[in-house]
Amino acid sequence: MIQNTEDITQTLQRALQLHDSGHWLEAEQLLHTILAVSPHQPQTNYQLGLLLQESLRASESLPYFNTALEQDPQNAPHWLGYIGALIDASRYEDAKLVLTYGRDAGLDGESVHYLEQLLAQRQAESLQLASAIGEQLPAAHIQEKLIQLFLNKRYQVAEVALQQLLESYPKWLTGWKMMSDILLVQKKDARLAASNALALNKDDAQEYCYYGLVLKGQGDLVNAAAAFKRAITLQPDYAAAYNNLGIVTKDMGDVATAVVYYRKALAINPGYASCYSNLLFCLSHTDIVNAADLFAEHRKFGSQYEAVYKSAWPKHSHQSNLTKCLNVGFVSADFREHSLASFFEPVLEHLSQVTDIALHAYANNALEDEVTQRLKPKFKHWNKVDELTDAALAEKIRADRIDILVDLDGHTAGNRLMSFAMKPAPIQISWLGYLATTGLTAMDYYLADAHLLPPGKFDQQFTERIVQLPANAPFIPSVLSPEVHTLPALNNGFITFGCFNRVEKITPSVIKLWAKLLNAVPNSKLLLGAMPKNGSYDGLVSQLSSHAVGMDRLIIHHRSNMESYLKLHDMVDVCLDTFPSNGVTTTCHAAWMGVPTLCIEGQSLMSRGAMAVMLHLGLPEFVVKSHEDFISKGIYFAEHLQDLSELRTTLRKKFNDSALNQPKLISDNLTLALRFMWVRWCKSQPATSFKVPN
Repeated sequence: MIQNTEDITQTLQRALQLHDSGHWLEAEQLLHTILAVSPHQPQTNYQLGLLLQESLRASESLPYFNTALEQDPQNAPHWLGYIGALIDASRYEDAKLVLTYGRDAGLDGESVHYLEQLLAQRQAESLQLASAIGEQLPAAHIQEKLIQLFLNKRYQVAEVALQQLLESYPKWLTGWKMMSDILLVQKKDARLAASNALALNKDDAQEYCYYGLVLKGQGDLVNAAAAFKRAITLQPDYAAAYNNLGIVTKDMGDVATAVVYYRKALAINPGYASCYSNLLFCLSHTDIVNAADLFAEHRKFGSQYEAVYKSAWPKHSHQSNLTKCLNVGFVSADFREHSLASFFEPVLEHLSQVTDIALHAYANNALEDEVTQRLKPKFKHWNKVDELTDAALAEKIRADRIDILVDLDGHTAGNRLMSFAMKPAPIQISWLGYLATTGLTAMDYYLADAHLLPPGKFDQQFTERIVQLPANAPFIPSVLSPEVHTLPALNNGFITFGCFNRVEKITPSVIKLWAKLLNAVPNSKLLLGAMPKNGSYDGLVSQLSSHAVGMDRLIIHHRSNMESYLKLHDMVDVCLDTFPSNGVTTTCHAAWMGVPTLCIEGQSLMSRGAMAVMLHLGLPEFVVKSHEDFISKGIYFAEHLQDLSELRTTLRKKFNDSALNQPKLISDNLTLALRFMWVRWCKSQPATSFKVPN
């Protein structure tokens, strides 16, 4: 509570600190708190005026500047602030008058001349706007300031300013789109703003595509698909609309149809690399291609895009120094709250302490969060590269003299494989983000472990050479993990199978197999814990129904926050894995929560992730080789609940004792692997598959 001059001074200082750090709304509240006690305090009025003016609320700032000037007319900034606010508020005659008064009071200098020129310029712009025919828009300087607020991440301030501007300019298309962008960034509902933008430009295909992207960001996949389809109707050769339609169709579980949309986009624009990555990602989630054909599709990608760059691959000028400190770069769009962090961060914690390695991050994520802030200090150099072109990123990596460059994304969203195709570093590695080859000959190595890729067994599915670590990566469970509770079947009287994998992984073949198991165990139920919202999983429910599994057998939960998601495992006795694309993060989470996962040993890396986790935990009985074995094992566990109950109580210990919980071991072996690769390069030896330690 403010009681004296010292309190005012301290509160004002705190408000200024908040303002400087970008917390403008909190600063505004503190300034109002001071004025409630001392309404004529000049410095507080002046600072509040500045804050409101910077927030594009110039009209609101005028009384505060006026009070500051009246209380302390000898202070030149008070005059200048008031005049500038009058100009921003389009009060040009008043600004002229106050300028005259200021000059009479001795006001002079470059700032005064600047305001005089600004006043003349704004008056001229005002006359031009008044004579223009057509839609009314805010002045150009206001739009520029809004853009600056957005670029400076002053999202709340920009939102408040836009709310007021859009009341005055309801037909301002760009304003409504800016509003929807600002709301999306803050994870707020942007649908109304986007629909207002669409209403102003409803015959434009790009406007429908933008609207669809907003709906997709809000989780409204059904209506997003409809918007993309409308965009295609308006512009049949709109490759981006087909690509986006493929994304939402895949997210709703119809992977086969998504593949069709991606291929249509590529037929229109064969050079659409990110769409090609989407196609490959999608194909890896289906059983419509076998492992050999999937590899061939990846090689087509590599051949097509490397053909552009291969002849220009640089002759790297790195010195052949076996013991040098290695510059190791990591490229990812997922240095944020993402499943990647659960595997990468624990290794990074130890790798950052290795004295003969200098870590460089190339972060392709536009938005940063708490995870980003945790990761940043672990790197010697942090580079935000989301606005760099592929060529510019490759050039920066060369300029940074990176010895070994690691891709953490593969063909997932936001990848920078085109930069890798330019071979900016002498040694390039793919790891963690994508359980398949990149298809690039520019990528030298792929990191895995012996459970995922037994020596020599799957080499023909990779352009890269396979490196086997003790485990592909460690997994650190969430600090939000609740305690493991008793097996739910003991109280329910029936077994509950569960799956927390994304809906696009639940293929028709998976549904058919699950239905056979559920029908073989009549009292069983199936919990689906990662369903998209707004009826986007209706196709899945319909397919289960066609196999005699009705809604009374299903327990549906939407994707939620980490704490709620982990708690759902209290309702599950055994998880069922998907194929050909397994769940890896979900399998680890389930195991930590005492729930084993029944899975099929696959014939590609994408279909071996859950198996590897189960084998690392010493649970080979949950890995089967055929669909018939899958059903038999499911029936067995339904009839041996006591075995499941005992396992539930010991699974966390098994996890803690496994290589999955030894990040230092994996970091140490990764360090050895990087040095071994470097030594081979220094000796002009080609990349080769190997196991660590050698």
